[in-house]
Amino acid sequence: MGKNKNIDLLVISCDTYSDIWDTFFDTFFRYWQDCPLDIHLISNSKSYNHSEVHPIKVGQDISWSDNLLNGIDQLKKDYVLILFEDLFLNQKVSMTYFNQISKWVNNYNPNYLRLCISHKPEYFDAFVGSIPQKTPYKTSTMPCIWKRSTLREILKKGESAWDFEIKGSKRAYEHDGFYAVYKDLIHYNNGVIKGKWRKSILKEGNEYGLNINTISRPVMTTVEELVYSLRKYRSILFNRLPNKLRRVLKRQ
Repeated sequence: MGKNKNIDLLVISCDTYSDIWDTFFDTFFRYWQDCPLDIHLISNSKSYNHSEVHPIKVGQDISWSDNLLNGIDQLKKDYVLILFEDLFLNQKVSMTYFNQISKWVNNYNPNYLRLCISHKPEYFDAFVGSIPQKTPYKTSTMPCIWKRSTLREILKKGESAWDFEIKGSKRAYEHDGFYAVYKDLIHYNNGVIKGKWRKSILKEGNEYGLNINTISRPVMTTVEELVYSLRKYRSILFNRLPNKLRRVLKRQ
């Protein structure tokens, strides 16, 4: 299958997360083995030994946004599909659906297209919805496709990914052309939270082949996992609220 001519795939990472690259890419190629995109991995100085993974080494780990700015400047295509290294795919990616998305991007030239459902978008057409001009988490770091020039404009040096979702969303108020799918393209599990493996990911017989006795990073406690789950459900409930109420609650 030929490579898509206008979209790169970029996995955002750094050397301190190199211990989970095997798990990420094992599951990625299991569930999207016919991915038509050139696959790039941001790191500081390390490479991943796989013929389909192209390293982008950005040097010193200054900040999340510095790394990403450096990384996207080394890409050539107009659009970039962004994934995080701790999001492990758990369902097969439909190439039929992805090809429809790719065609839509080529036809409409969006600034941003979210590939997973969070807050229900406003109707745009039968295929995707429009994200409101002013809305919390407009620049969500969920799996998404960015116009590279727009992403570069909204990024600000020195920020974390969490800063980008809050402060970057406000900077994105100046931009239209933000959309979201009605149906998830990419299904995944969050594997690592705040540097720790999720305990539920490591349960016996887990689909990722992880062994709690051989992993090198700490594991969330039962209490930490419970707190994470409660925050996740709170986020789900928040995203079901009308946009105006969400903005009031977030003071945006």
